[in-house]
Amino acid sequence: MPKVAFVNEHRIVEVPAGKNLKSLALELGINPHREFFRGINCGYWGLCGLCQVWIRESAPGSVNPRNTRERMAGTRGQRRLACQVRIFGDVEITTMAGGDARLRSPRPISPPPQPTIDPTAKRKPIDAAPTAEFVLGHPAAVGTGTRGTTERAASDDDTDADADADAPGTEEG
Repeated sequence: MPKVAFVNEHRIVEVPAGKNLKSLALELGINPHREFFRGINCGYWGLCGLCQVWIRESAPGSVNPRNTRERMAGTRGQRRLACQVRIFGDVEITTMAGGDARLRSPRPISPPPQPTIDPTAKRKPIDAAPTAEFVLGHPAAVGTGTRGTTERAASDDDTDADADADAPGTEEG
């Protein structure tokens, strides 16, 4: 019996020769479709192209040759339509990434902080730094004195000239 390995889902199963790949995947709970709307596909006719998978054959002839529908869909190389593939030998199947959750529930994500409801939630402070929205700085922070002064790097010649001009009793005139 041929062995089918689903790479992304970490599953290896033995199937009878001639089994359709899409029906096998659906029996195992693996969604071969890459759409986000359930049930919207051509139903094994090979017209929609939503069940594209990559097939690596262990030996030539492990799957049936491409038919006219797959050639019209433009599948080349290892890319095939799962609804048109019949399995006759050992193969590795790589399904399309993304789409629905493949075999597990999505990872838990904590809710975003809500400073208006929870006073202990951290808030991003408003600073006077320029952004794409406020090129000259945030209006709420400009003119409040929160921006630090920029220090000018002075050369030794500038420092000596400034010291001479500021010294008392060196007024000209």
